[in-house]
Amino acid sequence: MALAAVRRNLQRFAQAFNTETRLAVRSWTIHWLGWLWPLLLFTLISGIYQAGTLLDMPVAVVDADHSSLSRRVVRELDAGSHAQVEVLGGGLQEGLQRLRRAADYALLYIPRDFEADALAGRQPKAELYYNSLFYSAGYYSTQDFGGLVSALNQDLRPRLAAGMGQPLPSLASISVAYESLFNASGNYIYYQQFAAIVHLLQLFVIVATVHVLAREAPELRASSPHILRAKALGVRLLGKLAPYTLMFSTLLMVELFLLVTLNGAKINGSVLWMLAITLCYVAAAQSLGLILFIFTANRFSAYSLIGLLIGVAQTYSGVLLPDLAMPEIARLIAIAEPLTHTLHGLFDQFLRQAPAESGLYACAKLLLYPLVAYLIAKQRLRRRLDLSPA
Repeated sequence: MALAAVRRNLQRFAQAFNTETRLAVRSWTIHWLGWLWPLLLFTLISGIYQAGTLLDMPVAVVDADHSSLSRRVVRELDAGSHAQVEVLGGGLQEGLQRLRRAADYALLYIPRDFEADALAGRQPKAELYYNSLFYSAGYYSTQDFGGLVSALNQDLRPRLAAGMGQPLPSLASISVAYESLFNASGNYIYYQQFAAIVHLLQLFVIVATVHVLAREAPELRASSPHILRAKALGVRLLGKLAPYTLMFSTLLMVELFLLVTLNGAKINGSVLWMLAITLCYVAAAQSLGLILFIFTANRFSAYSLIGLLIGVAQTYSGVLLPDLAMPEIARLIAIAEPLTHTLHGLFDQFLRQAPAESGLYACAKLLLYPLVAYLIAKQRLRRRLDLSPA
């Protein structure tokens, strides 16, 4: 008896799966959402992040001293990897205007008597401003300046001591051993590009899910087989959504393959666990689309809310703001977002060669979303299809 019930459910799943697969193959909307538009965006993002790290960002310099020391500062700052220096002749106001127009990422102002004050031990200040609206790009344009100032101080100390006729005080001999951890935020290929393609996948999955479910509404049912009208709603719903789960999971793995092949990234962990997390992530995103469809009056209302949902996911997933810097209410929002758990699990495998327990933990959390969505759909989905327009 139980075996016969299992066999019937497998047949219902296969019937829904095959029917939906045939519809998807013939639908240009699905082709656009499923691979054409995502791969086009992936190509665009890869072009933006092609350098991997931020190099040669425009930095303006206003040199009011025109001394050998100020010219050395300008020359060595330009020789660094992050800044591409342009000396302005119009003074500080021109530099500030260029900074406001986003023509430059940062502005270095060297005051008058910079060299004279430095040699007299009066500690002059060369001020470096950067445009924080560029986020990490503005900040990274200033990265070479700190080391440059330290090197100048190291060179000037013996000259100042000789001018005062006093020997340099002996410094404590301190042995420092350190090892730099991988700074993912400084490498766009490993962090921001990877997070961007994972985040954008959620957008296409939710839009496609709402579109597919809307075809079951009464006014659209004539042009689409009403898969969800027969018995065993849960099994048929799984069969209806399963082709898209496989399609979007394959899409993300292809993008990761291109990321490794074309951009030189390296996967440190298990590809199989990354695939498992991806499958669970797509299923969780489909669950959000299902819930969004159920609790909106029509598909256009659902579409209008997707942007808000995706924006919240990006803001509170740890990509833009570190988890530890969030207030408690923001952390609760982050916990409610599948993107947060997905990025944690995928980064563990992509960057840190985490053990299998990490992947299993991420999959377990992501599978809670389909479970909750199934319980809601079982009670309200057919009522939503019967009483509400598409």
